[in-house]
Amino acid sequence: MARAIQFKTSVATVLSGLDVSAKKLQELVGREKPAGQHHMKYTPADMRAARYRAAGLVPPTTGTLPLGSASLPPVIVTRMTKGGVGKTSVSVNVASSLAMMGFRVLVIDADPQASASNLLGVDTTGYETDIRHIGHFLRKAEKDPDAELPSAIKHIYEGGFLDLIPADITLAETDASLVAVMASHARAQLFLNRNSAFLSSAYDVIIVDTAPGTTPIGLAFSFAAKVSGKVLTIVEPEGSCLRALDSLASNLAEIQSVTGADVGMEVVINKYHPSLKHVRESMGFLYSKYGSMLNDSIIPQFSGFARQLNPNARETAPLVEVEPSSVGAAAIYDVAKSLIRRYRITMPGMPVGE
Repeated sequence: MARAIQFKTSVATVLSGLDVSAKKLQELVGREKPAGQHHMKYTPADMRAARYRAAGLVPPTTGTLPLGSASLPPVIVTRMTKGGVGKTSVSVNVASSLAMMGFRVLVIDADPQASASNLLGVDTTGYETDIRHIGHFLRKAEKDPDAELPSAIKHIYEGGFLDLIPADITLAETDASLVAVMASHARAQLFLNRNSAFLSSAYDVIIVDTAPGTTPIGLAFSFAAKVSGKVLTIVEPEGSCLRALDSLASNLAEIQSVTGADVGMEVVINKYHPSLKHVRESMGFLYSKYGSMLNDSIIPQFSGFARQLNPNARETAPLVEVEPSSVGAAAIYDVAKSLIRRYRITMPGMPVGE
């Protein structure tokens, strides 16, 4: 069941990205504080309305969202050849942040470990589930839209602001089957193209979380990332991660040599701890070799990320949802805002960059 998301004024002013006062933000939202409510609580719908009004546009009313363009919304594909760097945590928290900012986000969990699904509160551990994962669609070579796609989507936040195509361990079967499929690298692009009408009308951005390593599904979505020109990769500033980053760069170069798809990297540094010598040395290497690809925002080492999947908690949720005022959440917001610019994420009828 989709959950309602609310956050306080201090968080809302940061999420809005509008550089306005709390009073002005409330005016842009266009509603008064409910009677009996001590403090104003904001929702993703409020943020969306504020963005439209700040751009001088009338925000669409509930149930009459304007259709998107005929083209696909931006697709952010996250990849890393090494596990444990925080790729899924960052991608899911960025997705949640964008949703809280008022964008309509679809997360595609393309990892059989289903970490993104679990972090968003979808239980994938049962033997009998109603999950229809992305593998079901990647196996198809048809060009007609997938009529069953809407029923595969789980609604995470109310109002269609954060949706998910979840995964489970059976997604590994698709990886195995794609090995023997001709032109398997084009299957993700084919899925996106044949469903472009639905995806463009329902979402402002699509975020794909792929499995660590080099898998057929990961390669297929890397090829599909040619539209944006880059994959999003997360790196921890330490030796083995730097070697993994080199491996990913080589893999993308190989994709270009075989398919002609020119796909670069948008590199986000995670788990930054400046007091450690090896971190400082690794940062020097990153800036010297990948400086032009590095995102300006750096995510610090923060214990809150480890608490997201607390096995003793009744429910799991992204850090930005449960600790929205934390240092870690603030860093994620900065990354999300940078990706709005880098991937040209916008809303229907809104100028790009607003």
